[in-house]
Amino acid sequence: MKAYELTEYGPPSSHGLGEVARPEVVAGEVLIRVEAIGLNYPDALMVQGKYQKRPNPPFVPGRDCAGTVVAVGDGVDSVAPGDAVVAQVFSGAFAEFVAAPLERVFKRPDGVSSVEGAGAITVFNTAYVAVVIRANVRAGERVVVTGAAGGVGAAAVQLAKARGAEVVGIVSTDAKAERVRALGVDHVVIVSDATEDGLKNLFKTEVRGLWPDGRGVNVVVDTVGGHMFTAGLRGLGFAGRMIVVGFASGDIPAAKTNYLLYNNLSVMGAPLDIHFAESLSEIREGTDWWLSLMASGRCKANVEKTVPFDELMDGLQALLDRTAIGKTVVTLDTSAT
Repeated sequence: MKAYELTEYGPPSSHGLGEVARPEVVAGEVLIRVEAIGLNYPDALMVQGKYQKRPNPPFVPGRDCAGTVVAVGDGVDSVAPGDAVVAQVFSGAFAEFVAAPLERVFKRPDGVSSVEGAGAITVFNTAYVAVVIRANVRAGERVVVTGAAGGVGAAAVQLAKARGAEVVGIVSTDAKAERVRALGVDHVVIVSDATEDGLKNLFKTEVRGLWPDGRGVNVVVDTVGGHMFTAGLRGLGFAGRMIVVGFASGDIPAAKTNYLLYNNLSVMGAPLDIHFAESLSEIREGTDWWLSLMASGRCKANVEKTVPFDELMDGLQALLDRTAIGKTVVTLDTSAT
């Protein structure tokens, strides 16, 4: 089968499409004929050897895919050959076939295409951990999402709205503001001054100013880090929850714990992968929920571009260059596989 097998780490341009043996399923695994592959920033780090986990080459990278089950291993009875599925694996998705552990395979309902499923699974599962598992967002609460036009940000906006929250999206440009408004956000705030003082003033005046009671917001889901995190704490009201998702700014911030104590605030991390090991039932419940929302049209994948299999590494480079808008999904021709 065709696949991108890494024999050594390097920039995306150093990796080419080649031929490798088709995987054989073992007990507890599902063999999927891949129809679409979702690209993520961690994938771009992985192929360079810059991700926090570094498998020893040779290996096939890639975490998100969707397709059709072609075989199952012993002990697998919840999916069968012919089922449409989406999978989130640690590695192996950049290939025509992937052998995925059953716990990382989810049935894809009618109404969710392979492109949508592959483009959504990591960002929506991450957003689910942030919005539901960690923040426990409830109807009527006020929720701010920073980096709201990004993959996880756009998913968090939609899931918070589905939970009945009033949602504010923080973005950096007018074009991104229009993208977020199309997701049904209640309020959009555009950053004009990204300095520490500028962002603190933004939360103090433009965010808190959205409500006459001045009580602040219940939850901030932060994908940006840096000064945005520090400023976001100032936007929280009594018993507010700051959910740390990522550091798109490249700056990992620190919180002054006296401020947390004085204002009765909580700061919580929202890592995705560890939940597969520690809280798999919640992940499966969440994935089924947002897939059902997508199938009914209440949520949508943020897929802006599709590229053919032989342009996959170009797609990863665009993520590194920050020229990609929305999600990029790789499509495969399955007619000959």
